[in-house]
Amino acid sequence: MLGIKTAADLRDMEPRRARQVLTVVGERIVYELRGLSCLPLDLAPAPRKTTAVTRSFGQPVMEWEAMREAVSAYATRATEKLRTEGLAAEALQVFMHTSPFRPGPSYSNACTVELRPATDDTFATIAAATAGARRIWRDGFAYSKAGVILAGLVPIAKVQPDLLNAADRARGARLMAAMDAINRTMGRDTLVPASTVGRAWRMRQEQRSPSYTTELADVPVVRA
Repeated sequence: MLGIKTAADLRDMEPRRARQVLTVVGERIVYELRGLSCLPLDLAPAPRKTTAVTRSFGQPVMEWEAMREAVSAYATRATEKLRTEGLAAEALQVFMHTSPFRPGPSYSNACTVELRPATDDTFATIAAATAGARRIWRDGFAYSKAGVILAGLVPIAKVQPDLLNAADRARGARLMAAMDAINRTMGRDTLVPASTVGRAWRMRQEQRSPSYTTELADVPVVRA
């Protein structure tokens, strides 16, 4: 109806007419085709500001030891994400709460712990997460969910080194690199911190769909 069949036709369209029938976006496209920049060009995605691992428990958690294992596992997974992107965290928040849909007393709380200097070391984030969780833990509640959020993310290369702990940081970096290499080669969770070992708090996944694209054992077998 408009007689536009090519990009050249759209370029030559009267901008006001383009705005009427194609909205302001259409008008901008016309100007762009004429060489006038109207739309910003994103050459790279915006840097990540936080990363989080949160899960609902497979069954209510009422013992501190199970909660400690859970937040340790979440801190481990969140820190692994950091290292894959070459980032470090300046702060960590841990939270836990009961379910609003279950009978019994309700409770919800969170705690933020500064990480100085910023770190991508799993054992440092586990220590911070368990310390924060211990502060907000209250006995007598049936917790349904917890999580760990890493914030203040910065490139690890820009972290100001601590001269007093330079040797410890170097050893930690080598250990993290070794853990990541083993887990990439042998499979996730082949090598994990002992504090993350536990099952009672894990999500129920009996009805989970097979991982057709990521797990060789789940690939369907066609029989003649």
